Amino acid sequence: MFFENDLLSFNLIDVLELKQHNVNMFNSGRNFNALSFRFRSDAVLMTKTQKHCMKDNCVSYFPARLDYTRAATVDEMIIIHFDTINYSTKNIEYFIPDNPTVLSKHFREIFDVWNKKELGYKFKCSAILCEIFAECYTQNYVSKPQNSKIYNSVDYLLKNYKKSDLSVKEIADRSFMSEVYFRKLFKKEYGISPQKYIINLRIQNAVGLISAGYYSLKEIAYMSGYNDYKYFSVEFKKNMGVSPSEYIYDYAHRSADF
Repeated sequence: MFFENDLLSFNLIDVLELKQHNVNMFNSGRNFNALSFRFRSDAVLMTKTQKHCMKDNCVSYFPARLDYTRAATVDEMIIIHFDTINYSTKNIEYFIPDNPTVLSKHFREIFDVWNKKELGYKFKCSAILCEIFAECYTQNYVSKPQNSKIYNSVDYLLKNYKKSDLSVKEIADRSFMSEVYFRKLFKKEYGISPQKYIINLRIQNAVGLISAGYYSLKEIAYMSGYNDYKYFSVEFKKNMGVSPSEYIYDYAHRSADF
């Protein structure tokens, strides 16, 4: 989940405020991410597969290249547009903070600094965005118990996900349980299958290597756990919405703007 990520690399693009009423509009896939704090809202967001109902104080993350419809009688928010190179998803993610006052203050502050555009304002806004990320992470972090039945397996997965021959059975064996039982416990704790979790880690690793600019795509595929480049390309496109080569093209042009 975006809000549980404790290491985000980003380029800040824009900060704006919206105060809209009786709105019904379609948002086509934009080439950047968005993070918003809704001060007042009853917005309903619809993608091809999901429906999300926004509320007051809702913090929402919108990935790049996502098409969705937004309908609301009131939707007042501050939105931060940015590019990130080490996180990918196709879904809208959001939460209602336990302490909305802190995040509300940060969003108003970044909007004010951005609009004043005083000397060094982009650096100051980037620092405030880091504070926002830190607060979101703090309010969403759930500590995994050390005595969890699958702790040893998860630890092994995180250390070995780049092994091309890594199997779920091999991971489950670390906790001395059947693959079926491990899959059940893992999905209950993480919300997705262990195989999907491994794929997410591999693709995020690949995105980071692409942004570094030191390796060829075939090298990146191998370093991310894929011996077959074609299979890597298919998995990458499923997660990122574009092929690895298209992502490099997009990244190069986006980076040139900063």
